[in-house]
This record gives sequence, C-alpha cells and structure tokens, in this order.
Amino acid sequence: MLPSDIERLIAELRVQHGAKVIEAVSVNLPPIEIDSLFRNSEYDNSTSVYCYLMAPTGARISSVFMVRRQLWAVDDGSEVIEFSGCDFNGSVLMIGRFYFQTDFLSGESIWPKRPEFLDWAGKLFRTTKRSLRWSKTMRAYIGGDALIWKQNGGRFASFRGPGDKFIYEDEV
Repeated sequence: MLPSDIERLIAELRVQHGAKVIEAVSVNLPPIEIDSLFRNSEYDNSTSVYCYLMAPTGARISSVFMVRRQLWAVDDGSEVIEFSGCDFNGSVLMIGRFYFQTDFLSGESIWPKRPEFLDWAGKLFRTTKRSLRWSKTMRAYIGGDALIWKQNGGRFASFRGPGDKFIYEDEV
C-alpha cells in the first residue's frame, strides 16, 4: 500500500471500529498512541510503517523492556494487530504486513486470546480486505493508489536482499 492507501485505510478503521494506533516501541509505559503511522528513513529517503492497532477499550497490552535500547516494546502476546513494512522510496514499494496472533504463550502453555479481541480483529481484517485488491503474483492485498502507481511504471518488491538488491514482483 502506498502512503495514501494507508492513510485512507487507517481513517476507515478508526471510524468504523475505533482502532487506536500505538507505537511499537516507546521510552515509557503505556505505549504511546500516535496519529501518523509513517517512519522516514534517512538511509534511503523512504517511508515505512511499524506500529500496532488496538481496540478502543479493554485491550490487554503487555510490553517487554529492551535493556540495550532502553525502550519498551509491545509484546507479541498483546491484543494488537501488527502493521509494518510498506517501505516506499518513490520508485519501489515493498510488501507490508498486517498480522495478529490468535493465541499467546503463558509459561509452557498456549492460550487463545479473548473472544472480544478475536472478534474485533476479525472485523478489522474483513474491512481491510474489502478496501484492497488481491494479487496472485504477490500473494498480497494491494491498495488502489498502489495499483494505479504500478500501472504508471512503479515496481512492487517482495524482498530486499544483500547489497540492497530488490526482488521484484515480476521476477518471482
């Protein structure tokens, strides 16, 4: 998804499902709610997304402290949807990730997440899929603006390997 696709989708998820967007890492607890999802890279002048979506109320969020970085990171066992990737540098758009776990590890046992969260996350996924188009070659959902951009010469990449070499959709 291009940044414009992402902005449109997140606005829709906020209105229809009350989705809140939180930082993946923060200096304090609890995680910080954010308005803008985009991260700008000084390395290659690209934008990307790395955040989590959570329900408007009652979400169970846990964090782990990363000693070396002196930051708190949202734990994967939290009731959140990960939204990451979508690196875009103007000429190449990388695949992104919109994902959540249906269960979590507690001690040595795996437990399902609460039905309230699973129901909410399912609604977000259905809304998201309806607003995007499925690409068989990329095996991913694609935003409308991204499709138009590709038709006008843009390139989709599914992987970035050693030496920053892109693996393009048409090479897969």
